[in-house]
Amino acid sequence: MTDLTFIHAADLHLDSPFYGISNLPEPVYARIKESTFHSVRRLTDGALREQADFVLFSGDLFDEANRSLKAQLFLRKQFTRLQEADIQVFVIFGNHDHLGGKWTPIEWPENVHIFTSDTPEEKSFFKNGELAASIYGCSYQERSVTVNQAARYRKMTGAPYHIGMLHGMLSGAEGHDPYCPFTKEDLEKSGMDYWALGHIHKRQVLSARHPAAIYPGNIQARHLKETGPKGYYLVRAANGEMSWEFKEAHDVLWEEIDLDISGAEHMTSLLKAASDTFSGLRAAGRPACVRLVLRGAAPRFWTEAPAGIAEELLSALQEEEAEEECFVWPLALEDRTDETDTVPPDPFFKGLLQDIEQCADMSGVFEALERHPVYRRQMASFTDEEILDIKRQAQAVLRRQMKELQR
Repeated sequence: MTDLTFIHAADLHLDSPFYGISNLPEPVYARIKESTFHSVRRLTDGALREQADFVLFSGDLFDEANRSLKAQLFLRKQFTRLQEADIQVFVIFGNHDHLGGKWTPIEWPENVHIFTSDTPEEKSFFKNGELAASIYGCSYQERSVTVNQAARYRKMTGAPYHIGMLHGMLSGAEGHDPYCPFTKEDLEKSGMDYWALGHIHKRQVLSARHPAAIYPGNIQARHLKETGPKGYYLVRAANGEMSWEFKEAHDVLWEEIDLDISGAEHMTSLLKAASDTFSGLRAAGRPACVRLVLRGAAPRFWTEAPAGIAEELLSALQEEEAEEECFVWPLALEDRTDETDTVPPDPFFKGLLQDIEQCADMSGVFEALERHPVYRRQMASFTDEEILDIKRQAQAVLRRQMKELQR
């Protein structure tokens, strides 16, 4: 049985607009805006370094169906680099880059194999003149595809390995649009040895048993809801067994950083603590965009500071990073310090804080918004993480108001 080495990636989202950051210093904005391209270049470097047999891209290579010429030509250049090393490329398109869009078509290198059908089809991979793997996939013809495609996958050849590429999500999972929903039973019945999944931006091994089913997550985060290292999976197949290893490829890290300020004696020491934290992150050698979260017991100088001090602190930290090539850019600052020991709680505000903390079911809170046509069209359902973030922000606002009233 022939051994295989391949890369599984998804959700490149080339041409991502990165809304809301155009007011950043130009060098910072430019680096963030190009980060998806740099990440794909790192993936290509990795494929060449590992001498991969092929690379799988499981949908949403482009952020929009009307893909730009720039993004297409860039991807063509990366695929050409792979072709020169005899590395094959297999592509399916997802809900973002579905085939119903409009774009200027280009000619792809001969090593690129695109699944254009709306139903699963098979493409064979040969190594040393022998059939080494059958790869199956299908592409979205329009943005919204809600049929269970996974149930349609079946072995079509006698290849040693069978790999299914699918852009979709597990039925009942939260956080993404329910496109091409499937069950684990669907994956198991297919006869595949490995499922190269896409659509979910959070890295996840859905199944480590046969068949393996993995989401590599997106290759580059685009906002503060997508924190942590991003990249792809390097997969090896030998003697009928699959093993995989995550490889970082992000160009800009997006992260939430906690800073305990309980030991800070004054604003200068707080600034130094934040700066030291940023320097530690900078040591990794790649830029970062962060949300700085202040924690611990709030020292007196902080609780007695004028209103707007958090905004001033954020501005000061941004000014320090503006000239850094390997920047750690603080996009947001949140005060989650525990002020109960330093600020006598007002009974009314204390009650509100407790109500927010104890509110486990937020569905009723958003019910009115969900009936609004603008909300339904422009915003997706909140994930559990987003709801928790809203609750935290509401608590922070109440604490600031409580502090102001008690001065």
